[in-house]
Amino acid sequence: MNKFIGRHSEIKQLNTIYQNSGGQLVILYGRRRLGKTTLLREFCQNKNHCYYMADKAGEKSQKRSLTLALSTALQEPLLQAAEYPEWYDIFAAFDRFRPQDKKTILILDEYQYLCQTQPAFSSFLQKWWDEHWKNENILLILCGSITSMMYKETMAQSAPLYGRASAQILLKPLPYQHLKDFLPTHTEEELIKFYSLGGGVPRYLELLQGYQNFSTAIQELVLNQNGILYNEARYLLHEEISSPNTCWSILQALGNGTGRISEIGSRLGLPANQLTHYIKLLRDLFLVYREVPVLEKNPAHSKKGYYQVADPFLRLWFGSIYPYDSFLEFGQIKIIMERLNPLIQSHISFCYEQLCRNFVKNNASTFNCLRVGRQWSGNYELDIAGVNADLQLSVVGECKWSHKKIGLSVYKELQNKIVSNKLPLSQNCRHLLFSKSGFTQDLKELAKKENRLLLINSLFDNLK
Repeated sequence: MNKFIGRHSEIKQLNTIYQNSGGQLVILYGRRRLGKTTLLREFCQNKNHCYYMADKAGEKSQKRSLTLALSTALQEPLLQAAEYPEWYDIFAAFDRFRPQDKKTILILDEYQYLCQTQPAFSSFLQKWWDEHWKNENILLILCGSITSMMYKETMAQSAPLYGRASAQILLKPLPYQHLKDFLPTHTEEELIKFYSLGGGVPRYLELLQGYQNFSTAIQELVLNQNGILYNEARYLLHEEISSPNTCWSILQALGNGTGRISEIGSRLGLPANQLTHYIKLLRDLFLVYREVPVLEKNPAHSKKGYYQVADPFLRLWFGSIYPYDSFLEFGQIKIIMERLNPLIQSHISFCYEQLCRNFVKNNASTFNCLRVGRQWSGNYELDIAGVNADLQLSVVGECKWSHKKIGLSVYKELQNKIVSNKLPLSQNCRHLLFSKSGFTQDLKELAKKENRLLLINSLFDNLK
């Protein structure tokens, strides 16, 4: 990437903490590929800092590597020359050589590896923090990719470092609006297709910068055995989750359209109550989410809950590509592209609907929405539905990923769903229609006359 994109609120938060007096501890965590290290690099520009990225080496090797990193950052060869039997010895050496007249940032990246190498490392760090660093001019940043371990080591009530952090920053995928920063020369239709492959994951979006169109990108990056993302799903689960096989099976079931926890349990041959732990892991990583109709009074306890794969890449992989995995092993890309195309188009359409709902969420105050999602029952479904404080629909809508312009018939169908199902509308309920290919002239003319009807052609529109 030639320039730093997004993460401005995180940079602002880190700078505010940096300006505070005394010792400051920050926990930065989130799944891989989201740009945690890039964020830290941007934040540390023109600041006195020491950066160390841990690995899976043994404890002795880790100590040696850390002292080398500290020696290089502080420009103190003597720091590297000595042997340090204990971790406390390294912390003490760092204190001797770091500048006392200005704040020093110490970053321990891939923190989970230090904890795997030495299970008591967080306890060592907590003792040194309490006795030395909490009142010193230092900002300690612990950064990690394995969410469950970062929580266990730093944020859980039983964690040695519990209650000591000034901030706990969970990095999430970038919003869709940033795609045009990564891919400025592409049309919005192509951006939506690229989003269905890479989502808001910075590393994936960087890879997509080298491709002129979606079809070439998916064939070379994902379907080709030598493609960088060919084994990404497997790699991600094995790196992030201690029980990847069960989580893989859950994602495979969700990719096949099995979304109710009882159905998933039946498919996997496991009681539903045994799946809760694995579902929570996937939700904590923002790989899975639970969806309920927006008109449900108690969403958390609703029996209509339906699980979906949240990450666009994993949804694409499990819902479209994985069933043909054996063909890919033999390099039969062109043969299966025809079979894959309907599945991929359905996936893109699903992602487009998600983006349309996110558009409404981003403009929730304009539409007086407290909650935005889908609304469905046995005989109808609304792609877009937002409810107000009185549990009335303040916005309803439909999304069409089609090569044809949509016209009056779509609007009439939306109105018919509302009337025939006696849905509770607020007095100023807005009707939204989203279309990839635009709208017919007669629908445009109607929209000029009806204030409640809003036609949206671009997801980059600003309604505020």
